[in-house]
Amino acid sequence: MKPHFIFLFNLIALPLLAQDGSGFIKKGNDYYKEGKMDDAVKAYDKATTGPHQYVALLNKGNALYRLKKYADAIKTYTQATALANTDAGLRSAAFYNTGVVYSNQNKLEESIEAYKNALRLNSNDLKARENLQKALLEKKKQSGGGGGQNKKEESPKQSKSRLNQNQAQNQLDKLENKEKNTQQRISEDKSQYGTSREKDW
Repeated sequence: MKPHFIFLFNLIALPLLAQDGSGFIKKGNDYYKEGKMDDAVKAYDKATTGPHQYVALLNKGNALYRLKKYADAIKTYTQATALANTDAGLRSAAFYNTGVVYSNQNKLEESIEAYKNALRLNSNDLKARENLQKALLEKKKQSGGGGGQNKKEESPKQSKSRLNQNQAQNQLDKLENKEKNTQQRISEDKSQYGTSREKDW
């Protein structure tokens, strides 16, 4: 799983680069491509208060992720998701990236919630949908192996999390069943249409 990355090139005239921070983003992107993640973070930091702060924060989070500074990456992505004036589709990328970080740490409940948030903002994000399904399946595998005693020892918080995951899985199952039923109806309609035409002849 790779996080979303935004390159900011050719969006603004060169004389304005120093004023709005996009020059620092470009410099950060160059460092990122060269594998100089610490330098990239420093460059992105200089643009996190300008008009392109969302791009700076998202890319800074990606550099922190590459440095394996997962808590800092999540904190940075959270800052990006909180920017109210940012397009919902862009904010969903920050939630998606948060999900990737949590998935790689095997924090499935957190990753599931992050992918859901990404899909709430951008229902067309196929990567988020795919990763959500993978996380749900992994969570189901992990929770399916326990016996009766484990259930008794669960804390209310764990029980609530499991319920939320089960609800999400039930919704996915319903969607799959609905799709199967639709496919079945389509094939039945085709066969009915075919036989009714034969009767008309």
